[in-house]
Amino acid sequence: MTQHSIDDLDRAIIRELEADGRRALREVARTVGTSEATVRARVKRLRELNLLRIIAFADPREIGGLDLALVAIKVEPARHADVVAALVAMEDTSYVSTLLGETDISCEIQSRDNQHLWEILHQQIATIAGVVSLTSQPILAVHKLGYQHPVTPAPGTAAGTDT
Repeated sequence: MTQHSIDDLDRAIIRELEADGRRALREVARTVGTSEATVRARVKRLRELNLLRIIAFADPREIGGLDLALVAIKVEPARHADVVAALVAMEDTSYVSTLLGETDISCEIQSRDNQHLWEILHQQIATIAGVVSLTSQPILAVHKLGYQHPVTPAPGTAAGTDT
């Protein structure tokens, strides 16, 4: 995985946009102490490098009509990338990640009801070549949804080096 160089100004801009992704760039510029043109150029560069995405979250349970479930999946190591690709391509997945530990992949499924969830699990996911086993946990309530975090390099790391 390539690491890209970001500096303190990039981090400050990211923190501002994490708090409110719809905030005007001139306000962000004023807060971080630089020009709007600089912020606009930095945001453009961060987006082009896939370091920044500005998105909206809607809680499907609050909107109504959808249930959520977390699915933990064990896969054959040689088929890991294929399973990830199949999950990412599924309309009903909203999140897919690779894990270290007891299971290999975690994904979030959106379903209409328990019957629909069962169909997704047993007729779609379980039939993907390379899936060894899966377990699901329906989500009853979402208590926190956000990705705000400190964007400072870990101590002792060579932040900003290309590998």
